[in-house]
Amino acid sequence: MNDDKNNQKQFFIETIAKFCDKCGSAYSVDDLELIQDTPISSIIHFSCSNCKASHIATFLKPMGISNRTPINTDLEVEEIKKFAKRDETSIEEILNLYLYLKENRKVRV
Repeated sequence: MNDDKNNQKQFFIETIAKFCDKCGSAYSVDDLELIQDTPISSIIHFSCSNCKASHIATFLKPMGISNRTPINTDLEVEEIKKFAKRDETSIEEILNLYLYLKENRKVRV
């Protein structure tokens, strides 16, 4: 199973990014973490072992299309995985938060 994951990570390196955008160091399979993997898409976290720059990439399997975005965060990969699995926030939840902040903050919202 570990070989399958490493082969999958190597595929993402060859398909999405071979080198770090910031310092140019080559990525290895140890620099990638699969955040989410479904039959339709994958979300991959790239972290440069040299300069520590991080990117999140999405790969749409049926179309072979990828998109990579640099991220500045203090979240660990495990925390990103946790948040990626959450359901979307409903409009009602957003409204409840807005009303809570409006009632409980000194600053006008």
